[in-house]
Amino acid sequence: MEWREAGIEVLTDDELVAGFEAGALAEFHHADHVRLTLVYLARHGRDAALRRMMDGVRQFAAGKGHPEKFHLTMTRAWVDLLQAARAAHPGAPDPAALVAACPALLDKNALLRFYSPGSLHSERARTTWVPPDLLSDIECGHAAVHPAGGPARHE
Repeated sequence: MEWREAGIEVLTDDELVAGFEAGALAEFHHADHVRLTLVYLARHGRDAALRRMMDGVRQFAAGKGHPEKFHLTMTRAWVDLLQAARAAHPGAPDPAALVAACPALLDKNALLRFYSPGSLHSERARTTWVPPDLLSDIECGHAAVHPAGGPARHE
């Protein structure tokens, strides 16, 4: 699985983490968010990964002059969704293998399966945690996952 289009240098996990934590990445696309979150989850567990992503994305957005781009609910929901995908695929040895098993994780709009647009894009959701308001899941290989954890919910 390639994280970027052909011809663009792909960073190692350590380089991605270091660049993100130093605020030195020129760009930080959705696939980078997914990969970094999966690296943090594998190395630090859910709670520490969530803290690192919350602090890091907030600092990254502010450092690029766009502090309003930090979205608390999206950040937490993605951490939880990725943790649920990891739990559904404990044999996936790395982020690339997990994304290969669950390609929907690369859909930056995947959270709209769990949130109505009005709920997810609200100012309240940007600044505080808002739980999912739709009962859905994402097919992830042989499993279905939901950011609230536990068994997937169905509409």
